[in-house]
Amino acid sequence: MKFLLDQNLSPRTTAFLRGLGLEVKDVRDVGLWGATDQDIYDFAKSEGFILVTYDVDFSRRYMFDKGLPGLILLRVHPQTIEVLHPLLEGFFTKVSLQQLQSAIATIESHRYRLRKLR
Repeated sequence: MKFLLDQNLSPRTTAFLRGLGLEVKDVRDVGLWGATDQDIYDFAKSEGFILVTYDVDFSRRYMFDKGLPGLILLRVHPQTIEVLHPLLEGFFTKVSLQQLQSAIATIESHRYRLRKLR
């Protein structure tokens, strides 16, 4: 599985996830910095990326279209790497990549939820 990080995430989060052994691209890596949500969604869909974002609008698109391999929606406050990185590490320790297939994973400060769409 490969992951595409939306433009609302730090490049340091990209590096952090790569350090966990995940295949990760940032929108900056693929020339989509400043692109519309639709362009980012379409790219992730066509290239088979699980999209990682803080933007709840992507979950609405995905629920309607179901075209992505999966979506990780971050509902973490404050939106800092000091808060986010330990949550992501814990999440990827507990959740298998198989569980993310065809699902929306919502990561919150004290829990995560998985919702299968297919």
